[in-house]
Amino acid sequence: MKNSRQYAAFRIKSHLPQHEHGFSLYDALVTLTVVSTVTTIAIPSFQQLNYNQRLTGAVNTMVTALHLTRSETIKHRERAVLCPSSDGHTCLGRGAGDTRWEDGYLLYIDRNGNREFDADDLAVRVFEATKGLRIRSSAYRDHVTYQPNGLASGTNLSFSFCDERGRGAPRAVIVSNSGRPRVSTRDADGGAINCPATP
Repeated sequence: MKNSRQYAAFRIKSHLPQHEHGFSLYDALVTLTVVSTVTTIAIPSFQQLNYNQRLTGAVNTMVTALHLTRSETIKHRERAVLCPSSDGHTCLGRGAGDTRWEDGYLLYIDRNGNREFDADDLAVRVFEATKGLRIRSSAYRDHVTYQPNGLASGTNLSFSFCDERGRGAPRAVIVSNSGRPRVSTRDADGGAINCPATP
């Protein structure tokens, strides 16, 4: 009888939960060091990835807008104009310097040929503003006009895409007189892309 009680007591003691140990101060410091090192490496890479995605998206949107403008002028057999516009109703620019396109742009059919968006013109599409980038066109080129034959009138036109904080490599969209846009890491003359001064 005594042996059976001792055996039962032994079984109860042997199944008691083991004491669990927590992290020591040393373990916590090592963990914090590893986390801070990984964060220091990962955040700049993530920021660069974010910039590259934003830049690629903005460039693709501009190329799409230019192809659509060319397509619309051929379809309607009238002049189509792409101009910078912050409100979708009025064209910005008309200056000698470079023109801001990051605030958005407007595609319309210029039925009276005056290169202004009037009440009798047909608005085709409004493109929204692009945050974090500066998009500028060549001097004296504050709009793109496509003729009914699909050609872009005027001299060659370049759009520069730059990060507003001066980070990353800029890109350019170059439009020839044939009206076809191409993307480049250099300007139309093969030189470095000229970005506006950072604030």
